[in-house]
Amino acid sequence: MEPSEQNVPIDFANMKIKDLVNENFHTAELFAKFGIDFCCNGNRLIEAALKEKKISKSRFIEEYKKIDTARSAEDFHYSEWGLDFISKYIINNHHKYVKGAIPSITAHLQKIQNAHGDKYTFIKEIENTFARVAAEMTSHMKKEEKTLFPLIKYLVDSNRLKEKPKTRGYGSVQNPIKQMKAKHVSVGNAMKVIRTLTDDYSLPENYCATFQITYNELAQFEKDLHKHMHLENNILFARAIALEENLINGIFE
Repeated sequence: MEPSEQNVPIDFANMKIKDLVNENFHTAELFAKFGIDFCCNGNRLIEAALKEKKISKSRFIEEYKKIDTARSAEDFHYSEWGLDFISKYIINNHHKYVKGAIPSITAHLQKIQNAHGDKYTFIKEIENTFARVAAEMTSHMKKEEKTLFPLIKYLVDSNRLKEKPKTRGYGSVQNPIKQMKAKHVSVGNAMKVIRTLTDDYSLPENYCATFQITYNELAQFEKDLHKHMHLENNILFARAIALEENLINGIFE
């Protein structure tokens, strides 16, 4: 063990990315800094992800220590929340944010395209890519609010009533979850394209105020998206699948 690894509660050989993020969500910023996907690929071992990115354990640990000291009383323990409460939290926070951010970002992208599109030709591609993100997220959130989240609440209610759930035509909660995860990958990849086109949101020379506002909005949108997808993929969806399996087997919490 390297000296810097002492007294650090990370089992690199066996700990998954999502488990460390669940333990301390501040580490999400660390994984993002190193370009490691913690939301859609959170099931990977930390050790494997570090090797792929050619990041030493000692470097990761030093950065981890800085973030760990930043933990505060505001840390959320999502894994301790009820599934129906998590669904409501996602709607009231992440869905609400996305619905408000999309028209603002769209308008600002159009503005800088009209003013600077001839000089910065990549703006049009960013605009088109974000339009796809907006359309996919709008459809995605609607399906979650109308279909998946009510289904998860039904499982929670079934557990409370000590009843086995009836399929009611959906087959398994895993079916809509699989669709939602696929959409997460699609949207996540689109935002990676935007990050590449903007050179990690680096402002061009002689940028205007709208340029800065738009890049800040895009960076914040991506940051919220990662947190949103982690909360769903690694906590809500995983626990909903486990709950359904237990209920089908007559195991009630």
